[in-house]
Amino acid sequence: MLRFNTGLIISRRAREYLGDELLKEIFNLGQLSYLAEYGDYVTNDIIQNNLQSLLIVHEKESEDSKEITNFLRDLDQVTGINPLAVEEIYTEWFQSREQAKALILAYIEKLALSFLTQRVQPVRTKKLSRRSLLRGKLYYYKPYPILYQEINFEREMNYLTSLCPLIMKTPEGPQVSNPEECSTCGFCSGMSFLGYLEIPNFSTDQIVAFINSLVKYAPRDKPSVILISCKKLERIPDANVYVYPLLAPCIASVHDSFLTAIFAAGFYPVIYSPQDECELRDMARLRAETMIKKFPGTNIFFPYVESESELSTVLNSNMENLPRHEIPPDVVFSRSRRRSLLLWSIQEVNKIRKLDGFDKIPGVFKVTVDPNKCVLCGVCVRSCQMLVFNIKNSNDSTNLYYDLSYCIGSQRCIRNCPENAIKLEGYLEVKELGEKLVASSKIVKCRFCGKPLDSFRIKSKVDELLIQMGIADVSNYTDVCNECKQKMLAKKWVEKVIGK
Repeated sequence: MLRFNTGLIISRRAREYLGDELLKEIFNLGQLSYLAEYGDYVTNDIIQNNLQSLLIVHEKESEDSKEITNFLRDLDQVTGINPLAVEEIYTEWFQSREQAKALILAYIEKLALSFLTQRVQPVRTKKLSRRSLLRGKLYYYKPYPILYQEINFEREMNYLTSLCPLIMKTPEGPQVSNPEECSTCGFCSGMSFLGYLEIPNFSTDQIVAFINSLVKYAPRDKPSVILISCKKLERIPDANVYVYPLLAPCIASVHDSFLTAIFAAGFYPVIYSPQDECELRDMARLRAETMIKKFPGTNIFFPYVESESELSTVLNSNMENLPRHEIPPDVVFSRSRRRSLLLWSIQEVNKIRKLDGFDKIPGVFKVTVDPNKCVLCGVCVRSCQMLVFNIKNSNDSTNLYYDLSYCIGSQRCIRNCPENAIKLEGYLEVKELGEKLVASSKIVKCRFCGKPLDSFRIKSKVDELLIQMGIADVSNYTDVCNECKQKMLAKKWVEKVIGK
């Protein structure tokens, strides 16, 4: 996989805490293009090394931090690095040198996959000040959702356009019509079933890379928490666990599969959304209400907290040390992306603990097929965008299967079924995951040559329709292959000509 040229800049105190030997190890493990202590020279170094993303490690309040803040303010204009491809880590987050190493490497992996930031267009600054004019800051970058791939999913488009008036349909897929008006809450992306509308600096690929890096390098002597927050934490409360902050543009952009994947990988997801001064608090709370509350089939809940006291309580609760599992990279490169990530999570956890088979999986829909009505015409197979249905033929029978694990509730099969044999019945239960046989019928063969034709149910349905049309002898139509029909017609034509 291609990676961005990523650099690491650290403050003097961060260098003293980490030590040069550990920094050298981080440089090699993270495949960095540049590493240096902050100084006046870093701007030229960034340009010369052609850096595309940058991680900065410093303390929250210090003289160095003030200089770094000023340095970041004009970074995009001076170096060309997109501000959305820049992350900050505070030394106040460090609990140990090993925890710090793992956290830094996780952010490096996340930044190395900042490809979507290149698709973000700058928007004009609405309120111009004297300072912004002197600095030439007429534009800025917003992390509005970006189309991950040019692919059209009807359910994604119809659903996402119903969530926000700024989401419009295009031939490529759902897109933000006017980035200048977008609040960048990311609610549309957080509610996306598959994840084709991604937050550019909080994409599914980046989350998987962040988690997998922690699986490799995070210490394992006690439980660990991935703390998802929309606010830069000044510090981490005293805790009995290792804490790895993961900053999101807004809690509203967090998808269910991110939480299940974190748990399946061996970490506890905790969502922290301080609501004091957040302009997007209503959207964050709305997403929290619709977000998955626990891991399917278990009693492991995913805490959502809004105050530091609540956070401290959660971080000091009893947690078991979970086994670590790396997420296969091809999971999110599949057609189903986030759905595949969710299913991987359930399958992985099911290997180490018995899941409650009757527990429902939010977001995974269940449709039922009436075998008495189904004629195995295959319309559902051709209309389903998620390839839920599949017809397999054997020598003597036609069989209809479905795997509801991938059902996103588009109801295309229901709308197109000519026999009204399909119904939507809420969410799928854990025990219903996997491929199931839905309907079966014997195969009708040509009465002359024995060539397989279609299912007996299709033949019966066509016979019924032909009889309604006034055709008495239907046997010459539905139990004879096309080749034999041509021979029969040719024979009749010859007999007719000879007779004349």
